[in-house]
Amino acid sequence: MMEQQNNNEELDLVWLFKAFYEKCRKAKEWFKCKVRHALRFAWKKKIALTIAFLIGVGGGICQSVMENYFTKYTLESLAFLKTTSADVCDDLLESLNLFCKKKNYTKVAEMMGMVDENGKVTKEGLAAASKLKKVSSYFWIDDRHSGAPTEVDKNGRYLKDTSVVRIYDRLQVEIVTSELPVVDTIKNGLVHYLSTNEEVKRNYDSRQEMLKKMIVQYDAEAGVLDSLRRQEYFSEAYRKKTMQIDGPMIVSESNRQLFHDDILKLKNKSFDCEIELQKKVASVYFNRDFAITSTSPKVLTLSLIYGAIAYVIAFIILGFFDKRKSIKKYLESEDED
Repeated sequence: MMEQQNNNEELDLVWLFKAFYEKCRKAKEWFKCKVRHALRFAWKKKIALTIAFLIGVGGGICQSVMENYFTKYTLESLAFLKTTSADVCDDLLESLNLFCKKKNYTKVAEMMGMVDENGKVTKEGLAAASKLKKVSSYFWIDDRHSGAPTEVDKNGRYLKDTSVVRIYDRLQVEIVTSELPVVDTIKNGLVHYLSTNEEVKRNYDSRQEMLKKMIVQYDAEAGVLDSLRRQEYFSEAYRKKTMQIDGPMIVSESNRQLFHDDILKLKNKSFDCEIELQKKVASVYFNRDFAITSTSPKVLTLSLIYGAIAYVIAFIILGFFDKRKSIKKYLESEDED
């Protein structure tokens, strides 16, 4: 009985594999038939399809010329803001981007400090500025309330979301250029443009003055503590303490570490401020070089894409008109059923 059941199961599996193979074979034949029909139809309508393809290619070339859409590179870098807010720099970069859109490259070069001693835009500066197609900036967001940035808000999802914290000491800066050799020049120009803004300069000067005042304050506080330490340590009443324990007198010395920790902390703070003051850290700087994030297609690639799209659309439209009677008959038969 068990052997007969096993034989039946084997027969069922064999039949299943045969049925699956037959279905695959029929699907293959159906696909080959449709491909042959499509090729015959394309050959039959070759003139109309060729015209559609050429129109698409021409449209791609026209768009490339109108928008100056040659190969473009999109690059990103992180800008740290020491003396200003991300809101201020975002507005400044938006202003610069408006001149890029208007193709006023002379103004762009002037804003980025690409001028000679007489204040006139240099040829090299104008050439570099003309390669800058777009400037964008995005805020960093702390959605975990941990004090550390977690993501870049590129889509503006958190502009009105009060549940997240916006980081104001950095910006993600994105540029689009048609040539890579000018990227370093553009980066230096952006730093110059942001750093020389009047508000940013005022904040920078205020920071330098604040550092000087903090150094004086820390040194004064350390001096006061040092005077107290000396006064109390050498004071006869403090230096010798007596305790009566079962008759004998025990003399103990005062704590030699008196105020030492506080004085050292103040000296360290003063030293850190002096380092910051001497370094003269730029109010705006990029922590790394711009990195390529994407590359736009070349003119030939874009034109071929447009041509292929036009070819497919024309093929579908011609096929619809060629089979419109069959389609109508099929739809009418469905209504009758």
